[in-house]
Amino acid sequence: MAINFKNFILPTRATKSFFDVEKTSVCAIIPTYKPGELTVTLVEDLIRWNPRLAVYVVDDCTPRDEKDPFQIFEKIARVSSRITLLRTPANALKAGALNYALKYIFEGKKEYMPDVILTLDDDVVVSPTTVQNLVAELMSDNNLGAVCSQCAVLNKDKNLLTRLQGLEYLGFNATRLADEGFYGGPLVMHGMLTAFRARALFGAGGFAEKHLIEDYEITARLKTRGWRVKAAINAYAWTKVPERFSVLWRQRTRWSYGGITVIAKAKRAAPVLQDLLGHGVFFSTVLMIDLLIVLTLFGGGAAHPQLARWIIGLSLLQVAVWYLFQLWLMRFYKEKDRYDWVLRASMVPEFVYSNILTLVVVGSYLFFIFTMLTRTVTQKNGLVPQGLVTRCRKLFLLVGYTDGWGTRVS
Repeated sequence: MAINFKNFILPTRATKSFFDVEKTSVCAIIPTYKPGELTVTLVEDLIRWNPRLAVYVVDDCTPRDEKDPFQIFEKIARVSSRITLLRTPANALKAGALNYALKYIFEGKKEYMPDVILTLDDDVVVSPTTVQNLVAELMSDNNLGAVCSQCAVLNKDKNLLTRLQGLEYLGFNATRLADEGFYGGPLVMHGMLTAFRARALFGAGGFAEKHLIEDYEITARLKTRGWRVKAAINAYAWTKVPERFSVLWRQRTRWSYGGITVIAKAKRAAPVLQDLLGHGVFFSTVLMIDLLIVLTLFGGGAAHPQLARWIIGLSLLQVAVWYLFQLWLMRFYKEKDRYDWVLRASMVPEFVYSNILTLVVVGSYLFFIFTMLTRTVTQKNGLVPQGLVTRCRKLFLLVGYTDGWGTRVS
């Protein structure tokens, strides 16, 4: 995928391709571990609203002594004959469970080769038209390898933290739509609900196992192979977000550090360009502030007045543009109420929230540097003081950073 600077102003509008809806075969893969009633509801809705859809529910080795989950699996099996229940031989986490189903589909049933493969989290809520709109968007352009849904927060009214995430997800959706042209599509085809062109997914070799965020990794790989990706405007899905700060923090450390590892391993800049520019702006801002501090401390007691004015002015301009854009975005927030308006208009809660997430990014880079230095020194001479390394690694783990794969332990 080449970078086309012309599309920074004028996004590419692809010519629509013809496809026969009746002949388009679609299947859905739902990896799950200790599923709940939301999983049953998801399966029932997918079957009821999509009469030709085949659904594969993959039990990622839920412990046999767990009574409630197996009652859930029994309910799922009774929903329809179009449902296939699979079970991984060992706990493989999401990417491994998805690959297990892909292997079953492509090797076990070679006479059935689907055109579109949906991947879903097991706690997603969909609308009657979500799947149809995703498939229609994907198949309308032969250059598209994947199309993701719009994200909404199911439990946004639970507390202040979930409301802030609801506002944040509104921004995520806007960013994905804005990325269609110049960037070749959104940065991440999120794991919540994405429709993949089967030959694109299979040609890429499926999902990368032992990776912190497999959805970002597969998106970068699809773009590297020449596929475009997109977000479907009218395909909405709802998910539950963390209701406690400790859970949110660990989710975001995984997202942030996992994203840095994708950037580090990227063979080309184009598939991860949004992240490169975003992190570049972040570090440029930090360097400008550091420069102002250094000049103030060591430059005779005060920084050059013109430089200080420029830094302060640019910072205020950035805040003003951001604030006006956030207010404008509220017109697209279907679930908003007066409390959401108060949060957005006051700006303070979101400002605090965003700065906390900035700490997550800083910690991710520190952990990445620590990991790289440890690995490099060990490979060269093996003289790393193991006690010090162990203590540092435990400290990072304590605050949520790990280079181990996944977030669930069987």
